[in-house]
Amino acid sequence: MRLPANLHPDLRVRVLARLKKSAGKWSFSFSRGERAVMRRRTPMPVSQWAEQHRVVGYSSVPGRWHNSITPYSVGIMDASFHEAVRKIGVCKCPQSGITEAIHNCIGYAIDRSPGPVMYVYPDELTARENAKDRIQPMIEGSPRLATYLTGSADDKSSLRINLQHMPIFLAWSGSPARLGNKPIRYLVLDELDKYQESKKEASPEALAEKRTITWRHKARIWKLSTPTVEAEGIWKFMTREAQAVFDYHVRCPHCAMEQLMTFDRIRWPEDVRDPEDVLSRQLAEYVCEHCGSVWHDGDRDRAVRLGLWRERSTGLELKAHLDTHRPANIGFHLPAWLSYFVSLSKVAASFLRWNASKNQVDLKDFCNNFKAEPWRLHRVDRDEDRILALCDDRPRGIVPGPLGDDGTPRIAALVAGIDTQGSDEHRGYFRYVIRAFGWGQEDESWLIQCGTAPTFPALAEILWGSVYRDGHGNEYRVRLALQDSMGHRTKEVYAFCAANKGRIFPTQGKQHQAAPLTYSPLEYYPGTQRRIPGGLRLLKVDTTFFKNDLAAKLSIAPEDPGAFHLHHDTPLEYAREMVAEYYDEQKQAWVCPSGRDNHYWDCEVLALAGAFALGVRNWKQPQQQTKTQHEAQSVPASPRYGARPGWWGGAR
Repeated sequence: MRLPANLHPDLRVRVLARLKKSAGKWSFSFSRGERAVMRRRTPMPVSQWAEQHRVVGYSSVPGRWHNSITPYSVGIMDASFHEAVRKIGVCKCPQSGITEAIHNCIGYAIDRSPGPVMYVYPDELTARENAKDRIQPMIEGSPRLATYLTGSADDKSSLRINLQHMPIFLAWSGSPARLGNKPIRYLVLDELDKYQESKKEASPEALAEKRTITWRHKARIWKLSTPTVEAEGIWKFMTREAQAVFDYHVRCPHCAMEQLMTFDRIRWPEDVRDPEDVLSRQLAEYVCEHCGSVWHDGDRDRAVRLGLWRERSTGLELKAHLDTHRPANIGFHLPAWLSYFVSLSKVAASFLRWNASKNQVDLKDFCNNFKAEPWRLHRVDRDEDRILALCDDRPRGIVPGPLGDDGTPRIAALVAGIDTQGSDEHRGYFRYVIRAFGWGQEDESWLIQCGTAPTFPALAEILWGSVYRDGHGNEYRVRLALQDSMGHRTKEVYAFCAANKGRIFPTQGKQHQAAPLTYSPLEYYPGTQRRIPGGLRLLKVDTTFFKNDLAAKLSIAPEDPGAFHLHHDTPLEYAREMVAEYYDEQKQAWVCPSGRDNHYWDCEVLALAGAFALGVRNWKQPQQQTKTQHEAQSVPASPRYGARPGWWGGAR
């Protein structure tokens, strides 16, 4: 140690002696504040931090935060602070708990990774209310977060909260001034689809996002909203900006099989059509797609607790996809039937409310607030009047008569298509069509009969116990029937088809496949070890192929070759269901809007597939067949190479 040159000699001697005696040993300690600043905490995910430090006040479930109430929020919270992620979009239903989950993310940031925060709301009143009712109580209610308060009343205004180490700003979409001139690390855009656009400025979303530029890769942006339309807001982020979109897969509490919940599997008694009755009596239930077990709300909640997020295109679990592909922008889709706060009966009641009123406002409510999907104005080119214009003067059940005076038959074969509805023998029914197909490549066809059969015996009587005649008394029977077997009463359909083998096939629709029709052998009834007597063949149908064909046929004028004819008594219900679906250019697929029945459309698709399976367009008319057989007699066929006709032969 170097001493000052002007130090008094006696003092110099004493200092040197003290230094020599201490032999260079020095002791010191950090103050409490220094220790708090330099303490290195054990890393933990947001979901774990929330259960330890978050106290929820403004909620139907107040008290300490529990991840088990909203299990799907765990993945959203933890993914928000993955090192690769920058923007997080959540397309959600109301009453899902996601807003509170994002408050958890901000609380975690206050405690563990501080930086300026900005919440953006649709309007000023909503911003002030959220500051008072949610954000300030979140900080004051948590013992950990409360230590960061300054203690000054001036630092807790309704539009700015000053903590000891960071500010929290509140803004709204209608005020560009509130959205500018602030460097922001954490940005929360709440109810994005309700923002008010300014004619003079860029969109509120764009203005707010520019505030995060200086924080670069350390910034985080959350976009939360119930969807409204496709072209804007949260759905635009999900479809155009998000590099990965995740769906929540649940696990059945009975069979432990993983599945993606859909509205189509929510059931309620078919004889109950009053939405208030379904809601008050809690009649809705969910049917597992694997074991067929029935879930009530408690089972649904258990299934959700056992679930996980999977990426829509790769199928990878959330963390595995983030670690492997490292997307910067990610999206989560959350419909209402996953929420602990929304009963299955409430979802069903919303659908029934629209089904009863046919009011487009009710349909928008169901799409936006329960399916968490945007409202689409469906354009239908094939309106009901155009369908009914295809009717001729034949009564129901009558087959077109022969061609000309020589009795040449007009009809080659009768084919049926059946759509299965209901979940058991007592509540189910069958929609069917019977269609007559003519000879030749034109594929001209005539509707003979359509309707509903209540039971399998009644269906068998309609298909094979009945004889259909033309005006000259010639008799015809159904040559082949195809029946939908997926989603409803699969075991019963298989048993029915096995009992009528050679006359009917069970079918499974595929949106796309290599060939229009493919066959798959079946040995056991689904979900059991019980053998199907003699086995069965499942006919897999490329529905896009045949729906395109059906749409083309509906555009042919009745007087032109290849027309698609209806009988004189065709019901309006048939016409309505034939215009239910539309072709979505973006998805490159046929889509049926929620709440619209399309049973007869599906039946006609199966009837076309049945005619294709028979190869009717390649059959020879009787006169042509006779000529071909006569010519063949002059050249004996070798038995070794003789053709063996299929079970459906050639012409009848």
